[in-house]
Amino acid sequence: MVEETIQVIRETEAKAGAIVKEADAKCRKILDDASKEADMLKADQAEEIRRQAESMMEAAKEQGAQSLKEAASAVEKEISALKELASEKEEQAVSLVISQLVS
Repeated sequence: MVEETIQVIRETEAKAGAIVKEADAKCRKILDDASKEADMLKADQAEEIRRQAESMMEAAKEQGAQSLKEAASAVEKEISALKELASEKEEQAVSLVISQLVS
């Protein structure tokens, strides 16, 4: 009877050891899977951030080009206005010189 009890205890210990090993293996697999998934998520997020940065950069370039175009247009208008003013002043100066010469 004692031998049977000892045998049962040994079998139970062996089963418990096997269960612990199996649980340990499952734990390692779960941790490995979680680590791989975290790496994938990290890579996906990095790619998404890169795409967003590219999109923002492109938008900034377009906005800069538009601002440059608007500034060039404003400068052209200013140049035209100054040329017109200079032309008027030239006509006035010519008229003044002619009137001074005639008198």
